[in-house]
Amino acid sequence: MKRYRVTFSEDAIAELTASLQWGVEHWGKEAAWRWYHDVRSQTRQLLGTFPLSQPIAPDANEYEVEVRHMIVGRYRLLFNVQDETVTVLHFRGPYTG
Repeated sequence: MKRYRVTFSEDAIAELTASLQWGVEHWGKEAAWRWYHDVRSQTRQLLGTFPLSQPIAPDANEYEVEVRHMIVGRYRLLFNVQDETVTVLHFRGPYTG
């Protein structure tokens, strides 16, 4: 099975960190860090194996590269696949459908 390397853009890291900080304020430090590690782990697991199975993002025309999206929990991730590297561009949330 082909494996992809998953990386996070500076924007995605900033957005994820902001969600973590919100979680610390509302859930407490331990729960927020558990959530943070779970989301990163799920993202790496899902995008590390089958990123091309995810659909093209409806707002992909706003980017100069092909952008796909995926829902993880209540968050929408926008990402790009180049060769064997997946780059998470944005971590948008919470997604409410």
